[in-house]
Amino acid sequence: MQVNRIVAVLACLCPLASAETDAGLWRFVHPNAKALIGIDVQRIRTSRVVEEMAAQLHAMPLPLGLSLELPGMDLLHSIDRVILSSPGRNSADPDEEPPLLIAVSGRFEPVKLGQMFLKAGARRQVFNSVTIYRLQDPKNSDFGFVVLNSQTLLIGDVKSLFAVIERVGKGTVTPPAIVERARDMDVAYDFWAILLTTPSAMASDRLPFADLTAKLNGFQAGIAVRDGLSVDVNLNAISEKAAREMSEQFSKLIHLVAKDRENHPEWAGLDRKLKIRVDRADVHFALRLDTQEVVRIAKAFDEARARRQALTAKVNAKTQQPPPTATEPRLVIRIEGLDDGPREIPYRPPYK
Repeated sequence: MQVNRIVAVLACLCPLASAETDAGLWRFVHPNAKALIGIDVQRIRTSRVVEEMAAQLHAMPLPLGLSLELPGMDLLHSIDRVILSSPGRNSADPDEEPPLLIAVSGRFEPVKLGQMFLKAGARRQVFNSVTIYRLQDPKNSDFGFVVLNSQTLLIGDVKSLFAVIERVGKGTVTPPAIVERARDMDVAYDFWAILLTTPSAMASDRLPFADLTAKLNGFQAGIAVRDGLSVDVNLNAISEKAAREMSEQFSKLIHLVAKDRENHPEWAGLDRKLKIRVDRADVHFALRLDTQEVVRIAKAFDEARARRQALTAKVNAKTQQPPPTATEPRLVIRIEGLDDGPREIPYRPPYK
């Protein structure tokens, strides 16, 4: 369903501020959250880095086979900030999808949004005088949308939506401890993520990217696009040995990618820019690129994509050429017994 696709786009938008996240959004963090993701969509959307990488972002395949040409794409341009939170999988019921709550701030038209959800097949449900637009897709029938007001949109499983509506209605909202760490991340980065449990506890069809590795107890990552590109990642491994192994594997991988100038010239010199450090069971990654370096990478991406497209077109042209027509057998009249030997005279049947 298109509504489900919009959910995934909102959840995965800008996988790439100095202003802190709207205070109101912290109220909608899941009370037992062990995973928290924040995105300053407005700053990312207007940054020089994203402008330079715009062509690459449009050419990049989105998760779950999504397309950037979706109905309701105007909605994405109305979004300012996104906070995604989840407590992870319920150990008592490991087959159940992890709860997921997404709070979005922006400039919305509640009536227009409601009509868009209904047109996409959602149905209304009223809970504590608040309208929830429920998906009818059998695989996501527990998912819904709440247009709280013209500045706030909530998306998530209905149990989480019911709970947050009750908490906000009663005025008893105390952000979980993870929010204190998130506030610091939010000041420093435009995209940030905190995971206080194993990635497998978050993995699901809705968050397929969460099941990254079995060697992690959690991680913390931040990306800023204010003056070039800054990336900081801290992986908390299950042991010091695992941390050293991960560091060595990443170092080898980055070295190979950086040296593959023929196939990936855009990553030339990446091994010199990326700093990797191990501190006990933690692996720290830091990458700094100024605007000129981002422009160079963007140009290299464009050139590499153009070469691949030209090569693909050339291969397709060869495979689409019609097979050569069969040569007709040569017809002749052969005369034997002549003094100078046999003689062949070309012959064409009268019906040809």
